[in-house]
Amino acid sequence: MGSYRLRIASISFGLLGLLGCKGNPGPGLKLQLAESASQHACLKTDKSGFPLSAVLRDGSVRLSVLQKQGSGWQFQCDITAKLPDEHPSIDLGPMDRSQYAFFAELFDAAGKRVYTGAVSGKSSVSSDGGAGILPMFGVESWNCPASGMIGARAFHAATALPGGEVLLYGGVETGVVASNAEAMSVTDTLEIYEPAKATFQAVTVSGKAPTLCAFHQMAVLSATDTQIKLMVFGGITAGRGRQVLTTPTTNAPIRLAPCGEALPAGPEILTLKYDGGKWTVSSDAAPQTDVAAFAGTTALPQGGLVSVGGAMLASLPSCGVGGGDLLNPGSGAAVQKAVSWSGANGETFGSTALTAGFLGPSLTPISNRDAVAFGGAWPATATMAPSMVSLLLSALPDAPMTSSPMGQNVSGVPTTFHTATRIGRLLTDTPSFPIDILVTGGFQMTNSVTPQPGQPPAAASSIRVYTLADAASAPTVRAVTPYLPAACGSAQPHYRPAAFEAAAVTASGQRVVITGGSATQVSGCNDCEIAADTSLLCTLSQASLYDSGKNAFRQISAMAMGRFGHQQTLLQDGGILVTGGLTRRTDRTGVRLTEATSEAEIYNPRPASTDAPDLDDPVTLALPADQQSGRVGVSAQKPCTIL
Repeated sequence: MGSYRLRIASISFGLLGLLGCKGNPGPGLKLQLAESASQHACLKTDKSGFPLSAVLRDGSVRLSVLQKQGSGWQFQCDITAKLPDEHPSIDLGPMDRSQYAFFAELFDAAGKRVYTGAVSGKSSVSSDGGAGILPMFGVESWNCPASGMIGARAFHAATALPGGEVLLYGGVETGVVASNAEAMSVTDTLEIYEPAKATFQAVTVSGKAPTLCAFHQMAVLSATDTQIKLMVFGGITAGRGRQVLTTPTTNAPIRLAPCGEALPAGPEILTLKYDGGKWTVSSDAAPQTDVAAFAGTTALPQGGLVSVGGAMLASLPSCGVGGGDLLNPGSGAAVQKAVSWSGANGETFGSTALTAGFLGPSLTPISNRDAVAFGGAWPATATMAPSMVSLLLSALPDAPMTSSPMGQNVSGVPTTFHTATRIGRLLTDTPSFPIDILVTGGFQMTNSVTPQPGQPPAAASSIRVYTLADAASAPTVRAVTPYLPAACGSAQPHYRPAAFEAAAVTASGQRVVITGGSATQVSGCNDCEIAADTSLLCTLSQASLYDSGKNAFRQISAMAMGRFGHQQTLLQDGGILVTGGLTRRTDRTGVRLTEATSEAEIYNPRPASTDAPDLDDPVTLALPADQQSGRVGVSAQKPCTIL
């Protein structure tokens, strides 16, 4: 394998004048084939060349064209051609390329789908007027982007932008060892993942620098072609180079603890600008509220951010001395308030009082303005169990923010710092019940507010689906069939719920990808990144896919590396970008270290089989329901003009 994480295949489409427009031949689209990500393959530096593989030599390619319609895309046409002898030309002419997207699929000689990719807008043509690049990723597999991340980071924010890019902001950097514990500081770097090139680009500061932040959430407020406004809230911060997080040396329930000079990060507005191929950022203050760390926070589809709970942080121990517990962050009490921001500049601010504080809950959008909080009630009482669920209504210009309990003592395992993913694709201004939310991993809590020592929840009880029948009734809970062998020592792959996992729903909204996490090693389970790593910081490379139609998990290929505190982001081409996280390694003296990574991976959930319509195909999703069945195999559905 070469260091060319995306290798160029000699396939091109000449772009001329599509959709009835005629013109002179324009630049083409070069297909770049991604390198497979297997056991740290993305870290290799071999620079060998790339001959077109034999499996594609007798295959075919299909290129589909979509036109921008409002906030979505409408299918226009597609073409097919043999590889590599035929080089079809598509008539594009003087069309506004910013209004179109191009999706490509490569098939082998047997008609099996082997690579897919997409490019949209102005990215279809290079800045110098030459051929544009269309990155292609192997289906049902992990792939390497064309470059690694610029900075190492974990517990950062990774937010999809309207143009398809992903903004990475903040997170903790690699720690230093002191007194048998590790301490970590907050990074000040920002970078952009650009799907059209599959590379990361630095973001420079053009005004007031953003606050150093980790464990935060970021949400888009408004956007134009050249400027994007974002809200940031809910994290921890400290001065440059100041340590904020430590790994405990004792058998503390939680793997990490705030320490030293860590403070809650206040609300902040970021202005991201794009000019001449370069990204810049500046920061402004936002309407203020009680700042809180480790809040449950989420972006709303309509634009804006909702947050619940968090901790004030007080009387923190020095970093690097061990001990401590994330669920007991000094003497600071959990915040009994939910807040929200909306509007083009975050000017619409709302808040509502809660009857309990929350620490590390999940917050899941169920409409364009509503979100549901699961778990994390703090402290627990006889009337307020840790598994309490509340419906939170975001503040709109014409309505105050409200909160209404949906149920107490909900059955299932009460957790904190878990994942909670809504099943379904479309969101409306009001919730469309019933609503299913998949909850996995996290730390188990008891009614005495003590997490289960040293371990995440038991596998049999920590995976569940909450069904919301309406806005007033308590959710019902159903068990999920996990992918687990009878014995943990089995050589077969399995899914082990863990702490600090990452999750993302696929383009169809019907499947969820769960990755990584930190799990305490148990007898017979040898799936830690470092064999026999019995510490609290065992990292997992596992990846599983939940199918809502079958209500069951199935194992998919593992990531190239074990990690936790990483992020997943759904891309416009249907791929899932995994960035950063904490990893484990053993240094030359045998000491095991926890480090932030700058490695990224991309999972392409598209199936190889073309026997049935692929509901995670962005092109299929752009078709009317009665036409989706025709999106099968390599046949063109609505042919474009081939010159």
